[in-house]
Amino acid sequence: MSKTSLNDLTQEYGNLLREQEEEEAEILAKAPGREEEIRPQAGPAAAGETMAVSLDGVMLHLREEGWKEVKVASFSVVEVQGENEKGEPQVHLTQHSYRAGLWEAAVFAKQQWAEGWRRGISKAKRIVSVCDGAAWIWSIILTCYAPCWEIIDWWHAVQKVWDIAFAVYGEGTDLAKAWAEQLKGYLWAGNIRALLHTVRQHWPRGKEMSAPLLKAVGYLFRYHHRMRYQMFRQAGYPVGSGTVESACKVFVEERMCQAGMRWSRPGAQALLALRGALLSDRWDDTWHSLLAPKAA
Repeated sequence: MSKTSLNDLTQEYGNLLREQEEEEAEILAKAPGREEEIRPQAGPAAAGETMAVSLDGVMLHLREEGWKEVKVASFSVVEVQGENEKGEPQVHLTQHSYRAGLWEAAVFAKQQWAEGWRRGISKAKRIVSVCDGAAWIWSIILTCYAPCWEIIDWWHAVQKVWDIAFAVYGEGTDLAKAWAEQLKGYLWAGNIRALLHTVRQHWPRGKEMSAPLLKAVGYLFRYHHRMRYQMFRQAGYPVGSGTVESACKVFVEERMCQAGMRWSRPGAQALLALRGALLSDRWDDTWHSLLAPKAA
């Protein structure tokens, strides 16, 4: 098959799938009319008792537009398989599925909800969301999945600890490295109060904080309720957003960010729709649904 034919087929069927997903998302997000009776949405059973949802973004180079963000959602089943060497639950995320596209946050909210609905996440006994601190992410999570267990990705929180240590003692210094390890201990225990108290001891009141230090301290203070890592681990919840970060890499970057690649917006969205079906392990069902209109 020639490259041109393959491209034409990708565009044709990718756009068919994109249209199907857009229609599905609009139907599921539609508010009932004033005269309509409000009823719980029927839908698939939950894929597991505890389910995780994570959102993130990755940059893609578009022709005539430059670098634009592809928003990515991952959905997984949370399973506990034994205990680790410290006696804590050994957590594994399985049965992944994804939705991604070049959408603004409001459109992405509908799209990711359609994927969550497909997985039955609203019927799960527990919902866990592990993400970074982006405001648009938590706005969607709290709109679609509250109440849920809100968790800041561990490595994003650790980065703030390093920012604090570097701001106080200088980047790359032995003092900064040693102090960061101490602060990480407080963070791992979920003791943000002790962490911030220690920072204050090293940076007395009345001494003006630098912008990087103020930003990092503010981040930890603002999201402390999402950093109860010891409690989360003991409950058998994940504390890292590796699933969605891996999706950003495998779903988008490895295929669509190779050297010299520039995408049209329609072409990129068509391929993202097809890759979503493939990597979510529902290619056969999707393919039959795409062929059905042609056979009619």
